[in-house]
Parts: sequence; structure tokens; C-alpha cells
Amino acid sequence: MADLMTDTCTYDSLVNKYGNFHVPAARLYVDGSDVVQELSLDILSLEISLSMQDVSTAVIRMNGAYNPEERSFDSKIKNKFKLGTIVEVGIGYVSEIQKVLKGYVAVLGAEFGQSTCLVVTVADVRRLMMIGGVHHVLYDVSNYSDAVETILGGYSKLCKAEVDATNDQLDRPLSQRSTDYDFITRELIAGGRCEREFLVVGDKAYFREPCKEKTAICSLELGRELREFQVESAYVDMQVDVTGYNQQEQNIVTASATAKSIEAQSSVLTNTPIHNIVDPEADTQDKADMRAQAYARRRIAAGQKGKGVCVGLPELVPGRFVEVVMLEGMANKKYYINLVTHKIGKEGFVTEFEAGG
Repeated sequence: MADLMTDTCTYDSLVNKYGNFHVPAARLYVDGSDVVQELSLDILSLEISLSMQDVSTAVIRMNGAYNPEERSFDSKIKNKFKLGTIVEVGIGYVSEIQKVLKGYVAVLGAEFGQSTCLVVTVADVRRLMMIGGVHHVLYDVSNYSDAVETILGGYSKLCKAEVDATNDQLDRPLSQRSTDYDFITRELIAGGRCEREFLVVGDKAYFREPCKEKTAICSLELGRELREFQVESAYVDMQVDVTGYNQQEQNIVTASATAKSIEAQSSVLTNTPIHNIVDPEADTQDKADMRAQAYARRRIAAGQKGKGVCVGLPELVPGRFVEVVMLEGMANKKYYINLVTHKIGKEGFVTEFEAGG
């Protein structure tokens, strides 16, 4: 089984691996067993949404589980997917399956009509991190990454933590007054305290250096595996100024960074707009520089967008680059995947993806 965060592939290798993409297949693993085969499940449709920032989910619609005479769903199937059950979701083709999501049954429902379906929604660990309530905690740690490891340790049933250590040398306890998810994504990352990204792929939660794996998963070519592609670059022209304060030396710390579109552009304004950030925790030159550069990079990346549809490829996941080739200079680039939607249904298996700069 491929390592989704490091492995690469070619079109020819995928054709051989997946039998020319002819027979899509899905698997649901509970306690290590494939319940699709065990219970002879008829999966009417499966839609998996894998997100960089939000909760990743799998919505599974099962046909044939309802007995109209008894007016009830098969108890074996219903009990197998009771709320809170940990499920691993695999997709691919009959020749090979790739696990892409590990989560828990967050929602159990039903659709009654011409074809009555049992509907199971599996969500990854981030949903629990978001709805777990506000925590008032003090972490007596040296680095922000130590606090993240402590938090993720509480979710070990759903994910393994892979944490890139930070070197902050904190001189006072670190306070958390938010949900676990907001603390990591807003207070630490968006707040500029550490240059990291937080994502969940498969059974692993990553707190890591941004865009860590630079090599593209594969190349996509229109008319081959790529069916549609759209690209756009937005005008970006600004200066980011960060102001902090070093209490020990009793002096102000400043840093600047420039954010401009990677596409050729003409300046619209005579003077470059300045975005000011006042951050008391930017108490050294290195910290101030990091905050300014990180904010500038986010603004540049937000202006670069790509969106595509291709044949079903389980290898496409958030947090990896994909390369688009054989189109035009404006579009032929590597794109950082933010969102992937895998769909298996009557029309086969297709993968849609959205990417940034």
C-alpha cells in the first residue's frame, strides 16, 4: 500500500496498478475486517471529501439493507456502523485498494424513497477536536510542538501524530483557551507563532513544515487522466510589516516582507499598500521575520488557484503537489492540493481537486 505523503507515480504505473481504471471498488474496514465483503454490502454511492483545513469525511449510501416487510434495516449492518465506530475507508479498483481516510461514525441516517438507503458519515479526528469544547490548559513546555504532541496524544485511537519539532525555547507556560483545533490552527499557526501546517491524511495527523514534500505525486495531462482543468492568478501587491517588542532589551523589533503575484503584473497604485501586524510575541528579529514572510507567502498562495477533474486516483490527497503539463505556460505548474473529492457511483470513479499556489 502506497505512502500517500511521500510516494510518487507515473501514468503508466497507475494504469498497470489499477487495471486501466476499469473496475472501481470501495472497502470499509472495521476492527481490521472488510465489512463490504463480510456483509455483502451494496454501496450505492461513496463520496470522500479530503480537506487541508476542514474535517475530512466519507458519506456512504448503502442499498439493499432495508427490509420493507419488517420495516427495518438489517441489524447486522446497522450495528456494525453504530455511532462512534472507528472505520477506515479504502478506494481504488478491484486490482488494488488504497486506504485514504480513518475516522469514526459521526452521523447515522437513512433516506426513504424509491431506493431506501442507510447513510453513514465517517469524519476524521478534526471533527472531535472542533466540537470537544473550550479547554483552559497551561502547558509547561519548551516548544509549541511539545504542546501539539500532548494534544494529539489524546486522539491516538483515530490517528498517529507526526510532529515536526519547533525550536522556540519558551520562557513561560503556554496557555490554551480554545478548542484543540482552534489552538493549533488559529493560535499557533495563523497567529504566526510557528511556521507549520496541520492536516490529517489517512491514519496520520501532521503538524509539519509547510509544503514539506516538494516532489509532485504525478503529472496530469489533459485528454489522458485529466478531464478538465481551470486555473487563475489574482493580482497581489502589498508589503507586510510586523512590529514586536523585546522586553529584555527594551526595544522595538520590526520586519518586512513583500507579497506579489507570481504572474507578470503592473502596479495599480503609486505606493505599495502596507499591511501592519502588531505582535507582542515577535520579540526577536527571527520571529518577526518569520511572521512577515509567512503572512506574505499565504497571501501569494491564496491568489493562485487551480481546479480539476480526473479519472479516479486515490493517490491525490491534500498536502501534496500535483503537476499539470502539456497545456500552456500559465497553467503548466505544480499545484499544492487543498481539497480532494473522490466519488464512486453509477458513473464510475472520478476525482475532483482544488489547489493553491
